[in-house]
Amino acid sequence: MGRSIWWKVAAAAGLVAVLGTAGAITLLYHGRVQPLGLAQAGPRSPAASPSPDDPLTLACRRPAVPGTGTTGVAGLWETQRGSIAGYRAHERFAELTSPHEAVARTDQLSGWVLVAAGDDSIQIQTGCIAIDVRNLNSVDELPGFNTADRDQSARDMLGSRSHPFVVFEPYPSTIAVDPASAAVQHIQISGDLEISGVTKPARFALDVRLQNSELTAAGSTTVPVGDFGVQVPEEVGGFVQVDPHITLEVSLILLHSRHPAVAANQDGSPLQPS
Repeated sequence: MGRSIWWKVAAAAGLVAVLGTAGAITLLYHGRVQPLGLAQAGPRSPAASPSPDDPLTLACRRPAVPGTGTTGVAGLWETQRGSIAGYRAHERFAELTSPHEAVARTDQLSGWVLVAAGDDSIQIQTGCIAIDVRNLNSVDELPGFNTADRDQSARDMLGSRSHPFVVFEPYPSTIAVDPASAAVQHIQISGDLEISGVTKPARFALDVRLQNSELTAAGSTTVPVGDFGVQVPEEVGGFVQVDPHITLEVSLILLHSRHPAVAANQDGSPLQPS
């Protein structure tokens, strides 16, 4: 995440250390950011349609699908305001025996999932979720240090100038969930994950809930970012070490889109739901 920023981190950690190791550990754990969870259900108005030249729209272009006027689960579900995504990274400072978690998040994301439904399952036909990493902001606390100072280094590490979006596209699959249940259900979704212009397979473990015509999903996946060409400080004995296995977290709110239109893929060709 850039060595210059970690000199500031190390200095802050050293300041905490002089207060006493036990006290420092207590402060670090007290400020731990909890993982993203399911958004609270509630009545929502669909988000306004974005501009066709909006960068997030272009990164994850919404397909047009035929509207059937049904009230079921099948069809296109689109992300809404209140969706959040981010990363969680384990740090270890030379001055402290306790590890720390760096956590950054953004609400700048967009996407959709196209599904069909059975009696006790849903079929993911296609989908796309894009996250604007240029807007990632640290939300963790480290005593004596402004964690926002690391954000530009993190953006540089992710190559955000040339690759501003992390994109996940799920594979077609059948998910064993009950479309009629409002209970929280646990699923896994595999797909292609693009980070810094490199695409690799990934699998998200998610909690999902369908309630009041709203689909919420929250969960995470852990990826070795070196496989995507992303380098973090790992030097043994350095001021700080960052575990290269980074956790990506999401909390999504999706509403059903029921407007009739001509089906089309992102390249403009006809969309053929199976």
